[in-house]
Amino acid sequence: MKTSDKTHLFNLELVSKDDLRIEAVGSIDEANAYIGLAKTKIEDERLRKILHDVQVNMFRAGSQVVGGDEKITKADLDELLEIVRRMESEVEFPRSFIILERDEVSAVLSVARSVVRRAERRVVSLYRNGLVDYTLVEWLNKLSYLLYLMILAVQKGEYEPVEL
Repeated sequence: MKTSDKTHLFNLELVSKDDLRIEAVGSIDEANAYIGLAKTKIEDERLRKILHDVQVNMFRAGSQVVGGDEKITKADLDELLEIVRRMESEVEFPRSFIILERDEVSAVLSVARSVVRRAERRVVSLYRNGLVDYTLVEWLNKLSYLLYLMILAVQKGEYEPVEL
């Protein structure tokens, strides 16, 4: 029987809601929600399609974390890396620290990026405990970088530098 402080993994094992796997899948779910929000606000159709495809893969990532059969594969990672390579060639990189959040789209992408980074930290702990493959760690790491590149893309080289 499920209680308020427990939940089931994919294999129906009952675990505490503060179990590291639940923390990780919660961060993945939260990141996916922000990615979805960004998708509804972004005007560029190509970026919207990329975000949609990322959302589909986020379900695989969540499944993997809680012991499901769906997983992030090397092919998923390679596909993400190819998108990153293309975007790196298209954006203008800032020459200093910048404020990432210039408008609603870049702000939502920035929040999504920070939540993906949290999910990555949780998944690193799962990896160290032998619960997930390293490919998932790499995929989340490159996803946060892709979201950064998307922020640069929507800003179109118009950056607000930070003076330190």
